[in-house]
Amino acid sequence: MKRGFRCKQEIIERLKKTYNDIAIKEFNGDYLEILKAFESIAEERLRKILDPYYSSPRSRDQAWKNCKGELYEFAVFKYVESVIASENIEYSVLTGNNVQQYKDQFAIRNWSEIFPDVDILIVKKDKVKIIISCKTSLRERLTETAFWKRELERHQSTKDIKVIFVTTDKDNELQQEINRYILLHVLDCTFVTDPEKYQNLIRCYRKKYGSRDDFDKLLSKVRFIADFKDFLVKLD
Repeated sequence: MKRGFRCKQEIIERLKKTYNDIAIKEFNGDYLEILKAFESIAEERLRKILDPYYSSPRSRDQAWKNCKGELYEFAVFKYVESVIASENIEYSVLTGNNVQQYKDQFAIRNWSEIFPDVDILIVKKDKVKIIISCKTSLRERLTETAFWKRELERHQSTKDIKVIFVTTDKDNELQQEINRYILLHVLDCTFVTDPEKYQNLIRCYRKKYGSRDDFDKLLSKVRFIADFKDFLVKLD
């Protein structure tokens, strides 16, 4: 259930195709390795795809924000899809309009049906197991994800659905106190896809809170994207 402005269909399809071509030709189909390099590939090689579509730099820059977000969702989807295929586990991963076939399972019912914002859905034997929210830059998105997690766990029909957040943490926003609280105390797990940003985040948390008795236990909810395979296998 997507909200807000969308990237033009022609542009997002070109972005996805180019990203996929790079993954196959330059990364030997390793969707983890290309995901780790998402920021540089997106900004240095894919952003220029929008140039012929917008004469105004301002319009082009605004459009790029939306298109980059959708492309990141695709990049995460391709990695999750590759993990499921390599481990031969009984999960299915869906994105876009395909998630709507399972909307009854994550609907919050109060007078009418209300649906969380879902970027990627992971399903096992036709049962929704995980909602993934993806974002390169957080802004208000992390608090929205936290809100939906709290609402889902309040209802008997949705309380067992895991909610995880995947981000590049481009602007180091996970170091902010309110975001640190959400990661450690609200969401089921958060995965950072940029290796350098992940290391910076862990150093920041360890410096501030490493002496706490519950530090290691809580920090296990903030992981590098390469750990997603282990997370999924253990959940299975």
